Amino acid sequence: MSLWFIAWSYLWNRKFTTFLTIFSVALAVGLISAVLTLRDETRKRFEEEAQAFDIVVGAKGSPLQMVLSSVYFMDQPTGNIDVAIYEHILEDPDDYIEAAYPINMGDSYSGFRIVGTNPDLFEHTWTSRFDEEPRHPFVISEGRFFEDDFEAVLGSLVALQTGLEVGDTFISTHGFMDIPEDLQLHDHSDVPYTVVGIMESSNSPFDRAIYSSLETVWLAHDDDHDHDHDHAHAHDDHDDDHAHDDHDNADDDAHDHGQREPAENPVLTLADSDSDSDAFLPDSQVTAVLVQLQSPGYRWQYKQYILENTIAMAAVPIEEINKLYNQFLSPVQTVLLAVGYLVVAISALSILIGLYLSILQRKRDLAIMRALGASSYEVFGAVLIEALLVTLLGIIGGWFLGNACTFVLSYYLESQFGLVITSFGLNEGELTAFATVAFMGMMAGILPAYQAYDSDVARDLASLQ
Repeated sequence: MSLWFIAWSYLWNRKFTTFLTIFSVALAVGLISAVLTLRDETRKRFEEEAQAFDIVVGAKGSPLQMVLSSVYFMDQPTGNIDVAIYEHILEDPDDYIEAAYPINMGDSYSGFRIVGTNPDLFEHTWTSRFDEEPRHPFVISEGRFFEDDFEAVLGSLVALQTGLEVGDTFISTHGFMDIPEDLQLHDHSDVPYTVVGIMESSNSPFDRAIYSSLETVWLAHDDDHDHDHDHAHAHDDHDDDHAHDDHDNADDDAHDHGQREPAENPVLTLADSDSDSDAFLPDSQVTAVLVQLQSPGYRWQYKQYILENTIAMAAVPIEEINKLYNQFLSPVQTVLLAVGYLVVAISALSILIGLYLSILQRKRDLAIMRALGASSYEVFGAVLIEALLVTLLGIIGGWFLGNACTFVLSYYLESQFGLVITSFGLNEGELTAFATVAFMGMMAGILPAYQAYDSDVARDLASLQ
């Protein structure tokens, strides 16, 4: 009879206690496995999309907010910039740029953002540094790309969750929240969008957007600002008489002091904008410009060029995502891993206690084994095998439990952020963690095994009488 069979038989005879011990190990391993998988997969997905563009140019504010809103459609834009800045970027006097794509955001439908852009964006590709495979998220599955204003192309998740099909029409909502029609402040019912295409799933945030022409976003907000424009014009007329006399005096004062009004540079003009994009002005603004450089090595130079020559802001997506992980997400993940290893330590303690009590209860069985010819080393090995079996079963169960949780959570991440998490795999971090758990389980079995090894066979046999 092998030691493995003997060890398994003892564990089977204590089914309930063995199950509780395995379950405690599985909970700890499941937590560690889930945290490590989510950490690696989310970082991989975020960085993969961050490589899509070298630079994002937009209104000054938080660089991370600008990247999240423009590349991942996850945050409010920092504002809008003059079209003159986009035109200045296209001039590219230093030959930095390979491609530049303007985007406009201000409306949404069912919580999905409507992104105004140029058709050139749909030809954009990049190579992922993780698998060296080319990425091209803009592939039509049904219909075609937009050609006229108020024609819309849906990302795959938009089509799946809204049920819209090619040929359907819909009305946009002002802003980025799904607001009931009776509560909307801006009525866009006179400018419906027509779905002309649906894109294939790319497992990226680009699946969560609705794409239309750049001019469509301007036209959709044209009526919204006619009233503001007229009101401002009337206000200017009302104040004109009062300002006229003061103007002459101001000119005289400026002349006396040797001062001149600075000329306004259109490239350096930042259109006023609040956080919910209420200040769209027709044919004058874009939310951001997504820039692909001739080489990633130009990122720092071009970022400095934008900061020095315009009042817009430039951000490197991959740098901002790394900051996000290092400053915010990494500490949280470290805490969760610490909790997981603490549970592992508690589970190892439960293994030790369970085996120790088991040895006390079966002293006579072990004495009979010794009397039948089993050596003290074989008894020691049998108890260690019990600890190993409990630990291995806990690791296997925990791996399934952790990946099952990750699999369920991936549906939420995909629907909310377009991030697809790969479950039921093994990464280097998990293998290291599992080895650590197995080692701790074996260490927990040493004391009970030594107790069995050092038992007094004659005394234990005498207790049978």
